[in-house]
Amino acid sequence: MSGHNGQRRRDRILSAAERLFSEAGIDGVSMREIAAEAGVQLALISYYFGTKQELYRAVFRRRIEPVSKERLQMLQRILDRKKPKATIEDVLDALARPWVEMRDTRGGLLYTRLIAREVSDLRESSRGIVKELLDPVARHFIAAMEKVLPGLPRSEIHWGYHFFIGALLLILTSPERTQRLSGRLCDMRNSQEVIGEIVSFFSRALRKAPRRSARAGKRKITGRKRR
Repeated sequence: MSGHNGQRRRDRILSAAERLFSEAGIDGVSMREIAAEAGVQLALISYYFGTKQELYRAVFRRRIEPVSKERLQMLQRILDRKKPKATIEDVLDALARPWVEMRDTRGGLLYTRLIAREVSDLRESSRGIVKELLDPVARHFIAAMEKVLPGLPRSEIHWGYHFFIGALLLILTSPERTQRLSGRLCDMRNSQEVIGEIVSFFSRALRKAPRRSARAGKRKITGRKRR
């Protein structure tokens, strides 16, 4: 029973910290404020998590680990499939779907806003959360994009990946503005529509990007003109 109560207290602390961190960032929240939000004694947070930095990392791990596991499992199933072969649409869908659908779960939007805040923080590299928890997954997806688009230069793949993630973060963290500007044209509350539209848009863009031979030919022609 005590173990069950302990887990409930831990979860309550993590949920309270997630809410406050998503609103004000790690530097804008005190441990005392988190304790008050969670309805626990301040000493209990230190007992379970140690420092504020360690609590901050625990908040990320709670969300990232299951989503990353689902993403990688989806990706592996796609790459292992013989017929039909994996496409860029499949890869981008696996990249976006678990994250977008998490938004519809309890606390999912808070986490999305928190990760957007962390990624855009100039000091994120010093904390190492993105590097440790997100970068390994990103490398798997970039490699998969290279595999399904073998004629595309690696630089284009990397640009495409970062543009895709940037657009996805903006859509998920600022749905009100997107809805306000588009009116009824874009339903940001419909997760399936969001997934379908962003995957379709970026798949078309990447398929139309210049291939290696075309880019090499362009450089060669340009070189002649300069001489």
